[in-house]
Amino acid sequence: MAPLLMWLIMVLCLVISLGKYLFGLILRLAHPSIKIRKDYSYEPTVSVLMPCYNEGKTAYETIESISKSNYPNGKFEIIAQDDCSADDSYEWMLKAQRDFQNISIRVGRNEENCGKARTVCNALEHSTAEIIISIDSDCIFHPNAIRELTASFSEPRVGSVGGRVGVRNPNQSIITAIQTIVYYAAFELYKIPENWTRSVCCISGCLFAIRRELLLEIEPAIRARHWFGIPVNQGEDRFLTHQTLLRGYGTYINNDALCWTTVPTTLSVLFKQQLRWRRSIVRDFFFTLRSLPRHVFTLHPNTVLTLVLVPLGAIVALLVIVNSLVSDPLAWAGPMPLITALAIAAVLSWWIKKHSVHETIAHPLAFGAYIAWAVASSLFLTPLALCTMDSADWGTRAKTLEEVPVGNTHA
Repeated sequence: MAPLLMWLIMVLCLVISLGKYLFGLILRLAHPSIKIRKDYSYEPTVSVLMPCYNEGKTAYETIESISKSNYPNGKFEIIAQDDCSADDSYEWMLKAQRDFQNISIRVGRNEENCGKARTVCNALEHSTAEIIISIDSDCIFHPNAIRELTASFSEPRVGSVGGRVGVRNPNQSIITAIQTIVYYAAFELYKIPENWTRSVCCISGCLFAIRRELLLEIEPAIRARHWFGIPVNQGEDRFLTHQTLLRGYGTYINNDALCWTTVPTTLSVLFKQQLRWRRSIVRDFFFTLRSLPRHVFTLHPNTVLTLVLVPLGAIVALLVIVNSLVSDPLAWAGPMPLITALAIAAVLSWWIKKHSVHETIAHPLAFGAYIAWAVASSLFLTPLALCTMDSADWGTRAKTLEEVPVGNTHA
């Protein structure tokens, strides 16, 4: 009975997950009215908070891209906060402050290393703006990004708005091509049904805008987060999105607000990044279960399904796969599973090449590599995340990076 129940749960969760991609494609093609109503005449004051740790010269390039925004210079500022970087990030941030004097740039530094979430809170202390935009310090932003985000707050019950994250190096290797497929499918398909109901479950921390009064209300909970007494410094984007929904506000991804990130180029760095993200998903899953009655009566059914059944399906699928491999090590290599998986990935690769104006995938076998990575990550990342939930570092940025002389601003 127990194995049958596990199979039923896994199949149900798989159907829900694949159904969201299919439903997203249908909505994208046939229901353009899911897009939010934008008011470009709305120009609130904006603080762009940039937490930074071991980014080196990239922090300078990120600030440079924001300084070229077409938003009125007198209505936005950059507050860059360094989390005691082990490299020369702080010097690069100070150099950006000197070089880009067309806008207000404030640079601060934590007294001690405290993680990204609390670094964002420390930067917030210096802001009085109406809209707060939290960004990652390794992204390049489109000049329209700020204007697109602020225009999306015309719906009064929308509390948080995110942007579309693209890949700067899609064809550097097979590994970056895999991530291009993942990013495109997430923003252009998977999140569309969530956009339709204004119930996006996770807005990327690369480009996250939120109403000031809402963030101030949530901030104490951000600082107090812990995992059995160990402070939680990761997954603040997922936590902020979740808290926005629980307070009765809508969440939305504006795919016209663009930024690009350089994705990991090696398996070891990709593994660290994905492990950090998986910990965030698992932690959020347990938080949802702990307060499930509140979720059922507060959130849209689509949100509850995503927050509960999809992570549960991943855990159950892991158990089913392990059990199957023990009894039949070659069960995964049957013709139908492989053909189905490869067909789905091939269609995604073709769709990106045909419709994406921001990324194109040159590697002909990227879709096959994507399937291999999906299987490997499902088998190893979820159990490892469950066993390392007490990790508190910045993940891929935790090691000292090779310093670049601050005097040289161009590679």
